[in-house]
Amino acid sequence: MAYLCFIFAPIYEQYNAKVMKLKELIDKYSFEDIYPFLKTLEPDKLDSMPSFREAYDLLRRMDPSKENCGKIYIEWSDDEFESDRYITVYPLSGDYWENGLAKEIVLSDEIQLDEREIAARCLWEITFFGFGTELDDDDESIFNYHRKMRNKYDIALYKLQLSHWKHTTPCKYRSKTMPLCTDVDFCMRKWCRRVNRSKRKRDYRVKCREEYLEKHSQREEFIQKLVNCGAFRREEVEYLHQVFCGQYYPYVSRTRDGCNRIDYILDSINKYQDIDFSQFNDAIICVRTSSESHLLEIEQRKLMAGLPSSLLAMPIKFGVGVKESMKHEVEMMLFLNNCFET
Repeated sequence: MAYLCFIFAPIYEQYNAKVMKLKELIDKYSFEDIYPFLKTLEPDKLDSMPSFREAYDLLRRMDPSKENCGKIYIEWSDDEFESDRYITVYPLSGDYWENGLAKEIVLSDEIQLDEREIAARCLWEITFFGFGTELDDDDESIFNYHRKMRNKYDIALYKLQLSHWKHTTPCKYRSKTMPLCTDVDFCMRKWCRRVNRSKRKRDYRVKCREEYLEKHSQREEFIQKLVNCGAFRREEVEYLHQVFCGQYYPYVSRTRDGCNRIDYILDSINKYQDIDFSQFNDAIICVRTSSESHLLEIEQRKLMAGLPSSLLAMPIKFGVGVKESMKHEVEMMLFLNNCFET
């Protein structure tokens, strides 16, 4: 036993003795404190900062698990195949957020980090699979393997993929229980094998058709979401199928009791959102609240008055709908569209 302790002792000595639970660290600093460090971690995703803010404030409201959930280790990567070493934070992603909050942070002696940067790195890691933990009224979990076919574009896409799979995969290599699944060895041989020009053209046509159907399936889901909540009639938003391109940005207030929920949304847009609104020429704003905490007229006026002037300069379709899971909070969906190719 003494021999084993001698072998493993150096492993533990490489970490600092001072530890802090993730919940304690998050409660110590506001999102504004960690915001500069988070921007350096995600320089190409600055338009996601409002979502990071909402997730961080949600974590501050949550209670950590009372179970012993282990530790979070922050250290340099030791992958010998990596050209540049980087700082790893593990294990945190893929776990319940309550468990992550209960874990102790253990920092390697080789690393000197500001506590605010540690909080930013932990936030980035815990949101790796999404910015929330709550069930949505109209969205499936990202962990669902079988995605439901919700519209005619999903059905057409499945039929196209199934037909292409049957035409390009011999029967003996097809899965007997799961459509579109193929034997690994056949996939590798197919990947390495050269094909003639006609087959390459066929594969290209199928790929283009798949992209078309996937794009319109997503747009149809947005249209259904806007219509089903009661904010718009279908004829008002069906033009989304014809726009050249667009971007979707969701905002959710995290105020615990619903007070100042419009101020929260406006802060997310004006202080933390990085969007060049001038590149778009059309917008749809859909605000959703629960039926017990509907949007007041004074809140609607405050929201529209506080939006960026560059956003207000374009035509805006505004609607208010119902989403019961919001409780006392408010959700704003922003659709920015380019109606014509530029």
